[in-house]
Amino acid sequence: MKTTLKTVAALVSGALLTLPTLVQAETANAADKLRILLVSDDGCRSEGSQELFKALTKQGYDVWLSGPENNQSGKGTAVTFKPGKELKYEKIGEKAYCFAGTPVDSVLFGLTGLMAEQKPDLVISGVNDGPNVGVNQFNSGTVSAAARAVRHGVPAIAVSMGFRIEEAKTGFPSSMEYIPAGVEHTLAVVNKLNSNKKVGQPLLPSGTGLSINYPPYPKSEIKGIKYIENEVQPDYNYTFKLVDDETTVQELNFKPFLAASDPAVTTDTTELMRKYITYTVFNAHWNEPEAVESYQALLN
Repeated sequence: MKTTLKTVAALVSGALLTLPTLVQAETANAADKLRILLVSDDGCRSEGSQELFKALTKQGYDVWLSGPENNQSGKGTAVTFKPGKELKYEKIGEKAYCFAGTPVDSVLFGLTGLMAEQKPDLVISGVNDGPNVGVNQFNSGTVSAAARAVRHGVPAIAVSMGFRIEEAKTGFPSSMEYIPAGVEHTLAVVNKLNSNKKVGQPLLPSGTGLSINYPPYPKSEIKGIKYIENEVQPDYNYTFKLVDDETTVQELNFKPFLAASDPAVTTDTTELMRKYITYTVFNAHWNEPEAVESYQALLN
């Protein structure tokens, strides 16, 4: 386990099953609740973001919501680039807004527009209807929105619901059914971070974020929390089948999820399917300084 993984684990471990009594950090802002920006790729009115907004607000946090006006799943890091063009947004509640753009647009709208005068302490993306493990993390609007916040120096968490593979033909209803459990877990994590916050120290390790995937099962069946890296070379999440010289069909690939039946395979995908809450720590800088010398040897 890497140092960063250990640090994040120390901050938020045990948030679901047991929340031990913590001594409130003795800081100048110890009494202040976190200021939070919520974003989503399922849309500003999605159940996951709305329920999390209500739960955090009820707990006393200063919560703002900035989400796309419609479902933007799978948009990844896409942005709307139209300098000088007026874009529409709509206020749908106290501190809650819908924005005509992508998930990354929405987090930027929140950070540079709605909350420009006082940045949030934390960005939370989700709770997303569907898992973001394996290669799905790469194209996920949920994870990308969180990563964009981290890239700009704001701590961020992405939260997604897993699915039950046997529900593939019925639209994965359990993912929606257990969103309240995902919201409850997220609230527990935020409470832990709020309790541990200290003046002059980052809420999460600098330059990193946390992607949480929550299994859609009763608490009694959930095995615990597992810190695990996203696969380095994951299988495709979808493929294209050639029909004729002019037509192709996109087909979903469920093999990474079915691999959970093989005990020899351990990935973030299999552990989620095995009913673990998976925590994946990510960075957002896309740099790999350790490989520079190798590139110099190859190209110079």
